[in-house]
Amino acid sequence: MTMSRLSAFALACLLLAAPAPAQAAETPTATVERLNATLLETMKGAEALGYSGRYEKLAPVLRETFDFAAMAQIVVGGHWSSISMAQKQAFTQAFADYSIGVFADRFDGFDGEKFEILGEQPARRGTVLVQNRIVKGNGETVAINYLTRPENGAGNWRIVDTILGGAYSELATRRSEYNGIIDKLGIDALIAALKDKTAGFARE
Repeated sequence: MTMSRLSAFALACLLLAAPAPAQAAETPTATVERLNATLLETMKGAEALGYSGRYEKLAPVLRETFDFAAMAQIVVGGHWSSISMAQKQAFTQAFADYSIGVFADRFDGFDGEKFEILGEQPARRGTVLVQNRIVKGNGETVAINYLTRPENGAGNWRIVDTILGGAYSELATRRSEYNGIIDKLGIDALIAALKDKTAGFARE
């Protein structure tokens, strides 16, 4: 083997042995784009899928794009430190299942809608608001903004709140509602209520 061929062979071996470049971190906009694409695909097949089919289609993507564990802790507020680990796990699961159910119930048809991302806006504590809207077939627009924050250690961004109409925080509304239930009836009653609401979507 000549020196030139030997050098080329050595270089090829080095390239094969070198680790693949790290995948680029997902941006806040990319996270919402992925969610929008899945929602639109689900809406287009909504009737054929039915509620259960929509839920199954949305669940994997929503569990990856939303930080349900962080959201669950936020909505419980000060009660989080006083409930057991088993209750924390049960509530987080019930909260995630219910949140997915809301999407499956809400996006139940298609009439020429499309999603548009208008940009990103820095928010407090290192979060980023992705300005997003749905454009209906008749041209009417509805703002559905998403508050995102970086995922610890992964370099990706996950959604922690949905802001409807540009001002209505679903997380703040749920926190007020849930804390009222916990104060009166306890966390187990809230878990049971969320499970019942989720099951109710399938019965409608």
